[in-house]
Amino acid sequence: MKAIVLNAFGGVDNLQLLDWPKPEPKQNEVRIQIKAISFNPVDYKMRQGRFGGNLPMILGRDLSGTVDAIGEEVTDFSVGDEVYAYLGGPRSNGSYAEYVCVPTDFVGRKPLNLSFAQTAAIPLVGLTAYQSVVDKARIQAYESVFIAGGSGGVGTMAIQLAHYLGVKPILTTAGSDQSVQYLTQELGISPAHILRYRGLSLDQLKAKVLEMNRGKFVGAAFDFVGGLMKQLCCEIIDYDGRVVSIVEEPEDFHLNIWNGRKSPLFIKSATFHFELLSARAMFGGPETWKIYRRELNTLTELIEMGYIKPPAITHLGEFSIESVRRAHTLLEEGHVQGKLVLSVS
Repeated sequence: MKAIVLNAFGGVDNLQLLDWPKPEPKQNEVRIQIKAISFNPVDYKMRQGRFGGNLPMILGRDLSGTVDAIGEEVTDFSVGDEVYAYLGGPRSNGSYAEYVCVPTDFVGRKPLNLSFAQTAAIPLVGLTAYQSVVDKARIQAYESVFIAGGSGGVGTMAIQLAHYLGVKPILTTAGSDQSVQYLTQELGISPAHILRYRGLSLDQLKAKVLEMNRGKFVGAAFDFVGGLMKQLCCEIIDYDGRVVSIVEEPEDFHLNIWNGRKSPLFIKSATFHFELLSARAMFGGPETWKIYRRELNTLTELIEMGYIKPPAITHLGEFSIESVRRAHTLLEEGHVQGKLVLSVS
């Protein structure tokens, strides 16, 4: 099969199009012929070597396609099934390839009303949003929420899940007029509930959020950006509120949550949750993996019923070394709204 392989950590020139052995499914695995892939910031961070790993490697966490072969003891999938998968745990390779083998616990049924390209945009951001909003924060209809990074892939899914759960108001952020347009026209956010954050201090941001929420703190806050936004989430949380963050920080990042008198969380009896989607996939055993398939299928049901839709996609064309390098460059420059997608012939 053809695959785009990372031979050394560093720049995009280290990604090369090569012939690679076609994998064979093991017990409880399916082989998927990949029809579309999407890109995530973790891709370029792995390319840079931030998380280490054995080289050469094939990157990519998201895909959609058709089941091409099944391993022993697989009973829930058949050859020809249209599926999508999250490749955050055991797999033969990443999604930058024509085929992949993966345990069935990481595979869900493709939504009938979506194309392969649309479906490929969902796994990582959809699962991350679902676990943040539903599993961690357990938001309720009577609560207000704040979502830092609402126009991104995870934010897009989180806003829609909050809408589905009846949350009002949903407060979020925008760094550009384009983001405001996307949030209002595509996601139904009121312009009065969008925080234009550029050039504002933490105190100014806090005052703006409280003003948008009629002087009240929020029941749950989601940090999908990091840095100053993580600090803001902790400052605006209500009593017994929940802050959920998917972003790691450098060791010198300052957020005092331990001092009882100075911590913005301790004085509110609030909780802080980390959301690492790959935690079970990387560090747990097979008995912990079933959540991925269950929640992928839940997302499929919500999409087919019309409650949520995939992130906006930018289609970069057919699978090629030039397209993959371009996707990495765009992600690294931070000029991406929604998800970048490639088709695989």
